[in-house]
Amino acid sequence: KILLLHLDDNHITDQGAEYIADMLRMNKTLKTLSLRSNQIENQGAQSIANALAQNRILMELNISKNNIGNDGVAPFIKVLQNHRSLAKIDFYGNPIDKYMAKAIRIVMLRTSSISYVILNSKCVGTRKVQHLADALVSIKIYRQTLKIVELKNNQLGDDGVRCIIQALAKSQMLTVLNLQTNLITSAGILDLVAMLHTLPKISKLDLSCNKSGDEGAKHIANLLETNTTLNVINLHRNEIGSDGAQYLSDVLIHNKTLKKLGMSFNKSNDCCILEFLVEIRSNSAIVVTLNNKQIEEKFTQQLANALKNNTSVRKLNLSSNKINDQCLRYFVDILKNHEGITSLNFDNNQITDEGAQYLREIIKNNSTLEKLYLTKHQYGLAETICAIRNGDVLNRIDLECKRIEDTDLQYLSHSLRYNMRITTINLNNNKIGDIGAQHITDILRNNTNITELLLHSNSISDEGAKYLAGALKDNKTLIKLSLYRNKIGIDGAKSFAEALSKNTTILEIDLRRNESGYAAIVGAIIELRNNKTLTCLHLDDCNINSQDIQLLATALKDNQTLTLLDLRNNMIDDNGVQILCDVLRNNKTLTTLGLAYNKIGSEGAHYLYNTFQNRNVDTALQ
Repeated sequence: KILLLHLDDNHITDQGAEYIADMLRMNKTLKTLSLRSNQIENQGAQSIANALAQNRILMELNISKNNIGNDGVAPFIKVLQNHRSLAKIDFYGNPIDKYMAKAIRIVMLRTSSISYVILNSKCVGTRKVQHLADALVSIKIYRQTLKIVELKNNQLGDDGVRCIIQALAKSQMLTVLNLQTNLITSAGILDLVAMLHTLPKISKLDLSCNKSGDEGAKHIANLLETNTTLNVINLHRNEIGSDGAQYLSDVLIHNKTLKKLGMSFNKSNDCCILEFLVEIRSNSAIVVTLNNKQIEEKFTQQLANALKNNTSVRKLNLSSNKINDQCLRYFVDILKNHEGITSLNFDNNQITDEGAQYLREIIKNNSTLEKLYLTKHQYGLAETICAIRNGDVLNRIDLECKRIEDTDLQYLSHSLRYNMRITTINLNNNKIGDIGAQHITDILRNNTNITELLLHSNSISDEGAKYLAGALKDNKTLIKLSLYRNKIGIDGAKSFAEALSKNTTILEIDLRRNESGYAAIVGAIIELRNNKTLTCLHLDDCNINSQDIQLLATALKDNQTLTLLDLRNNMIDDNGVQILCDVLRNNKTLTTLGLAYNKIGSEGAHYLYNTFQNRNVDTALQ
């Protein structure tokens, strides 16, 4: 009674394997057969497999290190489904792929509880996957144990998917199915959806990089109408257009189970928007970036509604879309009370002044917003509102050349009441007049931290100057004020002279190139008085006459720090030059005195020569 037969390391071919097969059909005692390291190929292996169908005695078979391929191994799968005695079979070292090896492993573990099947990038086409499917079908216990199946990048096609569907139907524990990159079309998706209805625990489905299209998306939407277990679906790169996105969007109004929907790299921007809508709704998104997605009113409303109960989003970027004032209106009630968002980006949309007012409501009421971006819009007010950030992080507002008008400053003034960290406001080169100056005085009175106010190249006249001077009378924080190139005359300049007569805080005040040279002189006098380190004083092209020089001379009398005094291109005559020479006669620091392009004659030139002939002072008149 032979129980064990070793024929290893011989030269047995398919013909010899045929003889062994005949022996197995009749033998009633052999328990172990080893044919390792021979020359058996597919035909010989098939003969042995067929013989095992009639043999219920053999317990162990070793045919490793032969030349058996997939076709030679395939018959063993069907035989082993019903073979209860054979407990061990070894195909190691044969030219079979891992997919076939997995199938053999599965069918051999007939009573085991394998919980996963992972065969990524191993199988090409439908034929090989059929072996795996047959193995799964034969072992019914897997319906109670299998939890994860990953078959991505295997080019299964619709037919291959149908094989897997038949094997996995009614799997009681399957939670994850990954069929990424398998050439699946909408037809395959339709069959897959039918099977998914039978899986009570499926929670994650990955169909990315396939060819489902809009029709496939429609089938997935139909599944989601009744499914209550799927919380993650990946449909990246599936040729889905706006119609497919709409199918899914409609069903998600009622489906609250899905927490993540991968939709990027499809045909329509609507897909990306939908992906973020799901993430926002499920409180899993922290940064939402939807720039340049052609977002219009429909999805804007859905996005706003999704944010309503969201607590996770911190940054929302909607730049370069088609968001208009109406779209922005959807966000107002939600974002003004949102406690999580710290950054909003609405750059390069279609927002006008009306929309900017909606943003003002958000800024006014939202205490967590730190950054708001709103550039490249139609009107200045939108960018004005953009400049107001949360007071905890912003100390400078730069609105130079933003077409700011008087009415805009009313909103700026209102917003700055809630921001006590602003130290610098730049409003240079705008359209600000006297009414705007009045609003600025409100800013100065309510915000006592402002140290720098820049208003050059606007349209502020004497009336506006009076408002500003009144606000500065008791101001103890402003260090720099620029009103260069406005419309301030003698009355406005006198208002500053009176208001700032006892002010020692302001170190730099620029009133040059206004309607009166007196204004420039007033600014210079205040600077010379308060700034004891001032070395350069530029008063060129300021309409200064000799009468104005008399006032400047008083301020220059005891000055020993100034090295440059530029008075070019004014209206100074010989009398003015005489006044300057008298006051500068004992000055030891001045090295440059610019007087070109004035009304100086020979007498004035004579004064200059007598005063500075023995000193190294440049007094060029041309």
